[in-house]
Amino acid sequence: MYIAETSALKDEAVFNRLYSSVPAYRQKKIDRFRFEKDKRLSLGVALLLKRACEDFGIAGADEHVECSERGKPYFVDYPQIHFNLSHSDERVMCAISTYEVGCDVEIIKKDRLHIAEKAFSPSEQAWIKSLGDALEQDKGFYRIWTLKECYMKVTGLGFELIPSDFALHMDDSRILLNHNGLRPEYVFREFDFNDGYKYACCLRDAPVGCVIDVVKGYTDE
Repeated sequence: MYIAETSALKDEAVFNRLYSSVPAYRQKKIDRFRFEKDKRLSLGVALLLKRACEDFGIAGADEHVECSERGKPYFVDYPQIHFNLSHSDERVMCAISTYEVGCDVEIIKKDRLHIAEKAFSPSEQAWIKSLGDALEQDKGFYRIWTLKECYMKVTGLGFELIPSDFALHMDDSRILLNHNGLRPEYVFREFDFNDGYKYACCLRDAPVGCVIDVVKGYTDE
């Protein structure tokens, strides 16, 4: 899993140089964005994917990416290798694995309970309210939100799944998914770097004790 912040891309010279290093399809996607912040985020995830492919021994795989009918991206030349991308505010995230994977990063915002009442199951709402003060409840909201998004993305269905139709049990030792029954084939991981964001990923059919390597920081190479 790769995580970076995008502030270095505010430098026009750095942005332009790194823009030229990503595939043409990504450049076209970047160009379609109106706001500079969105351009930086789109370039940021492309750079992480490029780095991930190099580290994974499949350099160049990011140059041949297509999307399923529901929009889930995949490598054309390496269908056995899976990846997922996410971004929020000034953070970008990439997960790559031999297992099907979904990832999500979200900046923590205040007063999210009104969203939880619409998008979360009753048990998830109760868990958030049990956390105490407003800050801890906001963090709890984003723990569940990122985990739900990861699951929705790893399935390839995205928001065709209704978030309130499935529930996460937040156990101290393991996060369990109930979606028309327990679904132990989905393994969840959370990451908290005390930077004002929440990060999570979900793997399908991975061993419960699997270790996820995390690479942090922006590299200007």
